[in-house]
Amino acid sequence: MDTLALLLSLFVFLVALAVLTNKARAQKHYDQELQPNCLLTRWPLLFVTGQRSFFYFSNYWNIYPSYLAEHGYEVFHLRLPWSNPLLRQSRLIEFLKSQDEAKRKFHMIMDSTTLQEFDSVLRELRPDCVMSITEINGNETKPTATSLTTPIVPQATIETLPSKKGSFFIKWAYNLHQIILFGRPLPSLSTLGAIEATQLQNARLLLERSQSLAEMDLREG
Repeated sequence: MDTLALLLSLFVFLVALAVLTNKARAQKHYDQELQPNCLLTRWPLLFVTGQRSFFYFSNYWNIYPSYLAEHGYEVFHLRLPWSNPLLRQSRLIEFLKSQDEAKRKFHMIMDSTTLQEFDSVLRELRPDCVMSITEINGNETKPTATSLTTPIVPQATIETLPSKKGSFFIKWAYNLHQIILFGRPLPSLSTLGAIEATQLQNARLLLERSQSLAEMDLREG
């Protein structure tokens, strides 16, 4: 009975940790003046979710989408299945084909590990809906052959600023997330905009990239 009670208590604690840390990240906000006169993109910005688990499932990109949206950019999310590679690939293919049929276009944003995951799909399909790809990379991720191959659309990599600071419980939950997805390369919390010490600086890097995309849209338009 003591063992059962201990296991039950541990289970309840882990569930509470997962729910509360995901909720805590979602409630984070920033109090900063907006950069005026931003040139806006013709096509929306599409954030693609990377691999998730029970300990990291909500608000995958933290402040990045809302930061860009508050500067006037049209922002959407493509929330793929959590971690099953086949389901994730199937959902992405279905989405890209449907967007091509609907004649929609967007600028795709994803982290380095997600780009590596879907590189072959993007090269095989060569979807017309993808106008550009922005790769979010931290210095914890080693360069791969993927980044050296000729891109199918205009592509750029944002090297985010690293930080090991942050909430103890959020970091602990993310460590459990990494354990669950053991063996799979995952971006750091700082890369994903979850660390207060670097999230605004990294969000500004994304803003600079968005303005570059807007200039590209203007030239092509």
